[in-house]
Order: sequence, then C-alpha cells, then structure tokens
Amino acid sequence: MGISTEALHAKKREKGGTRACRQLRGQGLVPAVLYGHKEAAESIQVNRDELEEALHRRARMFELHLGKKKDFVLLKEVQYDSFGDSVVHADFMRVAMDETVTLEVPIQLKGQQKVEHAVLEQTLANVRVECLPKDIPHMIVLQVGDMAIGQTRTVRDLAAPAGVKILTDADVIVAAMTAIVEEVVAPAAPVVAGAAEPEVIGRKEKAEEGEEGAEEEKGDEKEKK
Repeated sequence: MGISTEALHAKKREKGGTRACRQLRGQGLVPAVLYGHKEAAESIQVNRDELEEALHRRARMFELHLGKKKDFVLLKEVQYDSFGDSVVHADFMRVAMDETVTLEVPIQLKGQQKVEHAVLEQTLANVRVECLPKDIPHMIVLQVGDMAIGQTRTVRDLAAPAGVKILTDADVIVAAMTAIVEEVVAPAAPVVAGAAEPEVIGRKEKAEEGEEGAEEEKGDEKEKK
C-alpha cells in the first residue's frame, strides 16, 4: 500500500536570508523551497503545525496549494532543530502522478530474536527506490526473526512492494547477527598469610653500620683497660 497524499497550504516567501527565516519560524512558519518539473524554483513558506501533523502521519506526498495554483509535490528533505523536535526547513519537488520518482525509503526490521548471547545490528537504514508517486511505500520490512549468529541480510533479501523497484546495490548488508563476546577477567592472586616483608633499601646497610660501631666501642674499652 502506497502513502497517502496530504493537502498542504503555502505562500510565497518575499524575503530571504537567515534573519528573515528566523522571523518566520518565530511566527510558526517554516521556510521552504519548491522546485522541479522544468519550472523555476520558488521560495515558499508553510504552516509548521500543518506540516508536522502530516509528517506525524508519515506523509511524503502533498497536494500543495500555492495561491490559485495546485501542485503534487514530494517532500525531498526536511530539517529539524538541534533538539530534533521542530521543523526548520523543507524542500519540495514537483512531480507528475504518471511519472516515476526516485527517493529513499526507511527499512524496518521485524521478528523476535530467537538466539541468546547475540546482538542484531542494522547497518543500513534506508534503501533507494523508484516508483510512481502513488506507490511510494512508508517503509520496506525485513524479517530477521530466523537469523542465527554469524548470518547477515542484504538488500537482495528485501521484498519490494508491487510497483517498486529497488535501486540500491543488492550486496549491501542491511543487518548482521553477531555473538556477544564476554570479557574474561583473570582472578586476583591470593594473599599468603605471613608473607615475607619486602626488604627496604638501606635497612641492611644501616644495620651493618650499627654492628661496626658496636665493635669499635668494644675495642676502645679493651685498650683503656
């Protein structure tokens, strides 16, 4: 099942530049660019709430109303703020409903992992596809529940929906199952009771000096006698 087309209203953007865009965002608007289909690029603005609500419903195709003109457009790129919460810019490309488009679609892994002491890693998040606008999928699902340790899944294992052609290289790895390697910690050496005290440098020398001094004193006493 392809994605649905959402209605979106826009106005022409009269001013450009960082300051003007910042002012628009402060008014709840999103600066955007509309281009493609052999027409000149246009700077537009759309309502942020309207766009974000559509994105929450996973919309990619829009029926864009710009004044009295209506275009079918594909959301090619969307930028969020540093927190990832609010849309700050968007790019829309005009499309014809009877012409194929090329875009990236997310891959979703599905299936309950059945092996223990292993980790499943997704190494490819999106796949490039070609299809008619009406056939654009929300995502392409890859079943990984039967994977064993050491196995991988590639783009070749993806099942494309009807009308969708996958363009990404078939040998690119999408997911891999690897064993968890546990670090072996060597046991600490046991403490032996009554272990010899380590020799302190200089102790023996001082002891020998003390013995020599005692002998000299004894010799002096004998001479006096």
